[in-house]
Amino acid sequence: MIEFERVTKTYGARRAVADVSFRVERGAFCALVGSSGAGKSTLLRMVNRLVPMSEGAIRLDGEDVTRLEPVALRRRMGYVVQSIGLFPHWTVAQNIATVPRLLHWPEARIAARVRALLELMRLEPAMGGLYPHQLSGGQQQRVGVARALAADPEVLLMDEPFGALDPITREELRIEIARIHKATGKTILFVTHDIDAALQMADAIAILRGGALVQLGTPAELLEHPADDFVRDFVGGTTLGLKLLAQRRVAEHVRKEAAPPGAPISRDATLTEALSQMVLRGTDILPVRDASGRIAGSVALADMIAP
Repeated sequence: MIEFERVTKTYGARRAVADVSFRVERGAFCALVGSSGAGKSTLLRMVNRLVPMSEGAIRLDGEDVTRLEPVALRRRMGYVVQSIGLFPHWTVAQNIATVPRLLHWPEARIAARVRALLELMRLEPAMGGLYPHQLSGGQQQRVGVARALAADPEVLLMDEPFGALDPITREELRIEIARIHKATGKTILFVTHDIDAALQMADAIAILRGGALVQLGTPAELLEHPADDFVRDFVGGTTLGLKLLAQRRVAEHVRKEAAPPGAPISRDATLTEALSQMVLRGTDILPVRDASGRIAGSVALADMIAP
């Protein structure tokens, strides 16, 4: 668990972070979002003491981070940044093994951990022998995440990790990070200015403006009950309704009746995906399949948009 209590950071007369208090539960995926200069990265970097606090307290599982030795604290946290920062003269395997080697793990344990992380990141085992320049940008970022996870940290800090990637690769990595979070159960603090990424990936979203916390909530809470016009515009604006559909699943609206003809959509699909299929097929009702592939009923547009 990460707890922020009245955290403030000043640079002269300017307050980059202003009296921020909230809690990230153990195992949660919390996104820090806001426009440029909102204080997102500064707040993140105070967690592992790369930036010192001016006032307030940050606690990791109840321990004040300022009372912990900085290097020991950082070894309890994986850290992934936009620039990736892989060592160019080291192989992928050597990069992933950086922290375990600093911790003097036995070589057999390191090798097993590298193999496991390559598999988790869906990278071929042979890639362990390649150098960073031989990988695509998306593959390099996967290696960066693997390196951050190598020593099995309690917390994963991610600072705009997808910002330098193309849109297709960003979307692929969003899906992969969500999968990795589910597989590992790590507490993740994720900085982004991309509200769509936050809505897609996070359990909780903290919206910052001018260094202050404007609203904290689940994606559905922010979309359904924005605290003010700033939050409403930031999370959706004129597309708020479509983004709400992306938070809801077909399973919530299945009719137990004869299904229409055509390829079925999964019960786990979002209502946005269902709406897209309706538009493409020129229909207002789709058959629905369950986890075993059997037809479970249908989903209708009228039910999807009903209050």
